[in-house]
Amino acid sequence: MKILPSVFVILMVAACGPDPVTRASEEPWSTKNKSAMTMNEYSGSSNKPSLVDGTTVKHDALRRLLQNTESSDPRLRANAIEALKYSQEDVLEEAVQFALGDENRGVRFVAAMMIGENKLCNLSMLLEPLLLDPSESVQAAALFSIYICGGQVDLNPIAGLLQSSNPELRGNAAMVLGKMNNKSAVYMIRDALKIPQESTTPIRRRLINLQMAEALVLLGERDEMEVIRAAIFSSVQEAEVTALACQIAGRLHDYEVVSTLESIAMSPKRYPDEIRLVAATALAEIAPDRMPLDIVLQFSANDSASIRSQCATALGVQGNQLSLGPLALMLKDDDPFVQISAAGAILRIDNADSMAIVD
Repeated sequence: MKILPSVFVILMVAACGPDPVTRASEEPWSTKNKSAMTMNEYSGSSNKPSLVDGTTVKHDALRRLLQNTESSDPRLRANAIEALKYSQEDVLEEAVQFALGDENRGVRFVAAMMIGENKLCNLSMLLEPLLLDPSESVQAAALFSIYICGGQVDLNPIAGLLQSSNPELRGNAAMVLGKMNNKSAVYMIRDALKIPQESTTPIRRRLINLQMAEALVLLGERDEMEVIRAAIFSSVQEAEVTALACQIAGRLHDYEVVSTLESIAMSPKRYPDEIRLVAATALAEIAPDRMPLDIVLQFSANDSASIRSQCATALGVQGNQLSLGPLALMLKDDDPFVQISAAGAILRIDNADSMAIVD
């Protein structure tokens, strides 16, 4: 079973070859079954993000992420860039600027979205060329960030993607419209939900519809929360639907499902470990003190790299300073995806602690 990633869920960047217009795979990002990789030591270059020197855990985490922004694997590059949102703004800006010209459309998509999501608006002028990108998903991401940064954009191209037979495009369009918080998009999304999707598998249809339900909630349509809550109880055969519903509930901070998420996280006989960790992560988003930390920590040495990676993510979301020890060990994991998750978690905890001091 493959669990959807925690961010940019419908992107499906398994089309990770050097060709930026390669057809999207039917599989989402996943660390499962990925062999360990040996990363070269970072060597400085004028056109690459610079390293922060130091021996602390935070500096080690930052160095590991910056190394991976140069990986030959676009999934590693994209994940590393996304994790850098918890770093200093100048470091994030440099990495995002570099990634806007990446050969892989998935990496360009992540970089373009990061500008709007992290208000890196001094980079917004660099998005103009992406409005003509070969990938329509990248175009939508550029429109999103230009809009968030105060630019005038035409929503019609994004609305057109909602009508696409390509599930990646439909999902990304819904996500972008929801994040734009433009109420006029409600009618576009509801119209898109009425379009038959005969060429799409039933599970994929449910995933796309959940993405659209999340967008509608973000646009003020709170009744769609019931669609998301119901999806958490999907069958074992639809574990991906359960996972995505849990993730969305966490992002929307739906306190109504806290008890359900607790039950899932603490039911090893009813749910696979991947689903339990996704539920625990969502629980940490909503009520950090309710996440079963002892259960999550047990997965830090699991045989599965994908489970170790999700464990690190959950620890970062919960934000307990005591988790820095286990995360420092996971930073040395043989699997680069686990390293990235641990590094992002370390920076997230450090960033939250810094913000608390400022407040």
